[in-house]
Amino acid sequence: MDPSRPPGAALHAAALAVSGGGGQAVFDELVRFLSDILHADAAMISIFAGEDRARMRTLATCLDGRLLRSFEYDIAATPCAAILSHDFRIVGSGASEEFARGSLFAAKGMDSYAAYALKAPDGAKLGLIAVMDREPLTDPPLVESMLKIFALRAVAELERARADEAVRASEEQYRAIFNASEDAMVLWDSRLRRVDVNPAYERLYGYSRAEVLDPRYGAGLPREHLERRMDLLRRGLAGERCHAEVEAVRKSGERFQIELRTVPVRHRGEPHVLAIGRDITERHRAEEALRAREEQYRSIFNATEDALVLRDAQFRIVDVNAAYERLSGYSREEVLGEARVIANPSMQEEIRRLHARAISGEPFLLETVRQTKDGRHIDVELRGVPFQHRGAPHVLYIGRDISLRKRAEEVRRASEEQYRAIFDATTDAIVLRDAEGRIVDVNPALLRLSGYAREELLGDPDWLFAAPEFRKTVRQMHDRALAGETILFEIKALARDGALREIEVQCVPIAYRGRPHILAMMRDISLRKRAAEERLSLERQLRQAQKMEALGHLTGGIAHDFNNLLAGIMGYVALAAERVEAAGTDPKLGRYLEEALLACRRARDLVQQMLTFSRGQRGTPRPLSLHDAVGESLKLVRSSLPATMEIRDALQEATAPVLLDPVQLDQVMLNLSINARDAMEGAGRLAVSVGPARGAHGVCSSCRKSFSGDFAALVVEDSGPGIAPEVLERMFEPFFTTKEVGRGSGMGLATVHGIVHEHGGHVVVEHGRVIGTRFKVLFPLLDHAQPVPAAARQPAPAARREPLKGRVLVVDDEAAVAQFMRELLQSWGLAAECATSAAAAAGLFALDPRAWDLVVTDQTMPGLTGVALARQLLALRADLPVILYSGHMDRATEADSRAAGIRAVLPKPVEPDALYGVLKAHLH
Repeated sequence: MDPSRPPGAALHAAALAVSGGGGQAVFDELVRFLSDILHADAAMISIFAGEDRARMRTLATCLDGRLLRSFEYDIAATPCAAILSHDFRIVGSGASEEFARGSLFAAKGMDSYAAYALKAPDGAKLGLIAVMDREPLTDPPLVESMLKIFALRAVAELERARADEAVRASEEQYRAIFNASEDAMVLWDSRLRRVDVNPAYERLYGYSRAEVLDPRYGAGLPREHLERRMDLLRRGLAGERCHAEVEAVRKSGERFQIELRTVPVRHRGEPHVLAIGRDITERHRAEEALRAREEQYRSIFNATEDALVLRDAQFRIVDVNAAYERLSGYSREEVLGEARVIANPSMQEEIRRLHARAISGEPFLLETVRQTKDGRHIDVELRGVPFQHRGAPHVLYIGRDISLRKRAEEVRRASEEQYRAIFDATTDAIVLRDAEGRIVDVNPALLRLSGYAREELLGDPDWLFAAPEFRKTVRQMHDRALAGETILFEIKALARDGALREIEVQCVPIAYRGRPHILAMMRDISLRKRAAEERLSLERQLRQAQKMEALGHLTGGIAHDFNNLLAGIMGYVALAAERVEAAGTDPKLGRYLEEALLACRRARDLVQQMLTFSRGQRGTPRPLSLHDAVGESLKLVRSSLPATMEIRDALQEATAPVLLDPVQLDQVMLNLSINARDAMEGAGRLAVSVGPARGAHGVCSSCRKSFSGDFAALVVEDSGPGIAPEVLERMFEPFFTTKEVGRGSGMGLATVHGIVHEHGGHVVVEHGRVIGTRFKVLFPLLDHAQPVPAAARQPAPAARREPLKGRVLVVDDEAAVAQFMRELLQSWGLAAECATSAAAAAGLFALDPRAWDLVVTDQTMPGLTGVALARQLLALRADLPVILYSGHMDRATEADSRAAGIRAVLPKPVEPDALYGVLKAHLH
């Protein structure tokens, strides 16, 4: 700012600045003058850009002497935010800190700021006017005065613009109505000059708008024409609404009758009159024709069946016909000259008002209740018609008794309402079709079911909702129903969104409004159908599960009994081997016994697999060589396949280790081999190979996911006929099978899928081959940091053992196993006794708990388990060593045994070396 400039000069300059013209230039001049007067680097006028007042839009901005284009900005990021709660604000210096970084005025280095609110006459804030400078603002009072003066001028211009906009909108609305009217309109001002005319007037009279607005227009009309019109216009200017029928002349010279109304209006703040004309030539012709038939009036009047009453302009009855006498009960002589409503006095005012309108040429129609002379009430349809009788305006009242029709309509309406209520309320979808198949009505339930709008379906003859392949069937059912049948059938329906639904349809023939129609009731049974299918599937799965459970129990029972037998066999073979070793007399016999013991161990492993299968246990993965594991599995596979199948194996030694449960690998091998056997019908070639698959990638055939990485691959290939594409899509689904009923459960490949993916692997089925199918099972390689145990080695025959000392109680419900255990322990120098039940063992121990140095017990026994027995014995003597062995290791876990106080758990059949080591460790 320039402090040397006198305030008077500034006020003089401000007065000149705010005295300019209007329009957008005002705002530009205001900011330019304001910037110049206050010597400010910037000045702007802004208004709120929305109802939330979060943003502002500039009307004019002057920066460094240049006018800028309009722009919007967030008010919160500027010093302008204070104007929301204050009328005036000045920041002498330091204003740059209040501008958002990177904004225009922050970038221009504005250090001082002052603003004044723009307020409407009602006090509402419209925006602000502001100045900014790179130097401090040193004269706040002058700044405030200038901003206030300029704010008043800016608000005045905003209000003027708003008023202009309102006037412009009103003008546009007036013009739209004026031009759209079908009646001829002329607008007259207070000096009785035509100022506007609409297109309907041009069409009616044949003159253009320019001709009508010419002051010379109408000069050739007869004087009486002009005088009558001028009288109506003057009365309109005085505030009276007038109506008359006058003669008019078209540009062609043709004369015609118009109904003329004059209405007082205000146009642009001044009184005007709107003259509205309607051609009534045809109506006058009809009236003239009626007068011409005056002679025929009486015969028609008396002969009609409707009651006729003729009233004059003063509402007096001048004539009635015979039908009126019969309907009302009054004679002609009784009613002639009456100027009142005889049959219903309560309608007096309403009928007189309608009578006046009818006299003016406007007919009317209404329904009313009339009372006869004898007191009966009847429903009457009353029509009032303007009527020329003997050259004077009258109204002819035509009355018709509609009591029967009203009662019939009420009955029909009640029936329709009842029909509609039931029709719309039912949850079943309903469609009503006529004899040609066109849809007449639909209820909301059908719209929800089909997804179509009501308008889309009404009139549809093409069975739009039915799936295309069922439309012929639906048409046939429709025709059968029209013949009188009630039809129930099922179709597939196609909703508007493409969804396919199972629909149950019942078609019933009905009469609707006197014509034959078909009412089709539809119910979505998709869920019911799916539920039925799922129920059948679940029933099949349940039967399969029950069969598998029964098989599991049978297998488990056989395996358990065989395990006990095997324990005795294995034990006695071990005892015999020890004696031969001790005697050293027959090396061949020792070798035979060693082979027998190896066979027993293989039998023991097979029993353990049977127990695992029967209990449905999850696997126990451990690091192993896929080559060795597959080699062992092939022994099981060979014994399960017919001799007519040739088995070739190509097992490479150089496969990295994998983390795998060998028992579950046996299941994979067995299921893939049996699948190949069935595909080849028991005769063909089965090739099994193992090898590395580094950098393998592709899509898994069972889980459909992509994979890539390093794997160890097990490949099982058959020489069968291959797999059809449709079978390939579903072959890994549970219970899906292509075999005949009773020849397959459909769980083989589903089991393979589950086991392989449980181990993090994938299955790739190579199809499209000329012959045969190749299953490639990929197992992820084991982390090299995890050690892989060496191949299990069978224990060597025991060296001569040093004798043990102590008294041991052996508990086993199998007498043969208990006897073997006693003899085995006795051969090691122990004093051993046996009990064949947990109860007997508990009783024997209770006699003298200190008499025993150790107890060896089976886990699975009638009555009490080995763990439960251990708890009882340890309750009597807490320091007693208890050794547990079991063929069902899952039922005697390490955690359960430790909790019961058991010192060690051994698998059954017991390895003598393992048992000897445990006994030696726990006998003192």
